[in-house]
Amino acid sequence: MNFKKCYGFTEIKNPIIYRSIFTIVLIILMSSCARNRKKELLRYSTNSDSALFFYKKGWEQIMDYGDYSAAEASYRKALASDPNFLVGKSVLARLTPNLEERLAFYKTLLEEKHTVKGDERLVLDVYIALTYYTNVRDQQLPEAKEALQKALILNEKNFGKIVRRYPEETYLKSEYIEVLHALYGARAALDSLTILTTESQKSNPFLLGYKAILTAELENYHEALGYAEELKEILKGKHVARPDAILADIYVKMKDYKTAKIHADKAVKIDPKNVDAGRLKKKIDSALSY
Repeated sequence: MNFKKCYGFTEIKNPIIYRSIFTIVLIILMSSCARNRKKELLRYSTNSDSALFFYKKGWEQIMDYGDYSAAEASYRKALASDPNFLVGKSVLARLTPNLEERLAFYKTLLEEKHTVKGDERLVLDVYIALTYYTNVRDQQLPEAKEALQKALILNEKNFGKIVRRYPEETYLKSEYIEVLHALYGARAALDSLTILTTESQKSNPFLLGYKAILTAELENYHEALGYAEELKEILKGKHVARPDAILADIYVKMKDYKTAKIHADKAVKIDPKNVDAGRLKKKIDSALSY
């Protein structure tokens, strides 16, 4: 999920903080290498194989393919298999456009979060904080900006631990990179992505696409388009929105709004619920109207 687009956060451009975060990332790298990048994955507190299957499928759909509609359906199937799977409920709470449903989810999450322990709780606390932010934002409450900053800072703290302990958790790592981008800008996020990405994750569609976006933000457009074309090749044959959403983003940064519109329109047509493509389309249509 693209935090800068979905949540509208303005990055903090502070060179001292940048150096600090880069040092932390280097420590994470050394710790991971010292432990030979263990293949261990985070354990979730559900006994339902179906719940875990659909939960992981949902992450693949939303992150790798940009298929928000299919992801929402998968998360609902996960909860149907295990209604008490709180992390699954917290992800659906972030995704559902239904405010009343999200408010109900948030109430349940607060009441039952004490049942989740350990590293899974680190993840759940972040998702609860983001659900709270989404609720107050949609209600247009004044505390929205503060709620978002608290959620992002909590994410950096908690997921910083998670990516060190579980380097093979691709989607948790992906969200961590997004948060570094939101807090510290494209250069810090790209450096961290390069350091943290394992060999097997270099061709992951989300991370590769996000690398293209960060590279374009740094105005290395030719290189960014190269990554986007590589992504298209990886997803060749799949009718998904992500390749066109990435290309639309790059062309917006290049201020080539006509080309960007072609890709944004295509992405929205493939998946009308794709938040990234929808926001880009509005921005492009506004630019072209002048």
